[in-house]
Amino acid sequence: MRSSIGLWTYVAAFGFVVGTIYWFSSYEAAGTVLLLGMGLCGAVIAAYLFLRARRATPAEDDPNADHADAGGAPIGRFSAGSLWPILMGIGVATGIEGFIYGRWLIIIGALMFGWATVGLMQESRG
Repeated sequence: MRSSIGLWTYVAAFGFVVGTIYWFSSYEAAGTVLLLGMGLCGAVIAAYLFLRARRATPAEDDPNADHADAGGAPIGRFSAGSLWPILMGIGVATGIEGFIYGRWLIIIGALMFGWATVGLMQESRG
């Protein structure tokens, strides 16, 4: 967990520093906002991981940890024969193509994604 926190802290610092340098070298607003947004996203993820790591020491940060320490932890139920994830992907791809070809594809993609999401949730309830 410490290595993940360090990585996302570095991403945040990089985004903020490069965004600031970019602003003073070009005075271009769009790129500056995107770079500062990248820094903000990295800071949010690093803060979340830091707060989560304070509650409990994960096995990956324990130098005496063993693989068996995390064994038996519930991770959920995943259906190997479900078609809903592929329909979700098709819905996302269709929606993204709507930004190029027309709004009607965004609507179709959103409807397909929503339908697949509801189907996946109903299937996972058992």
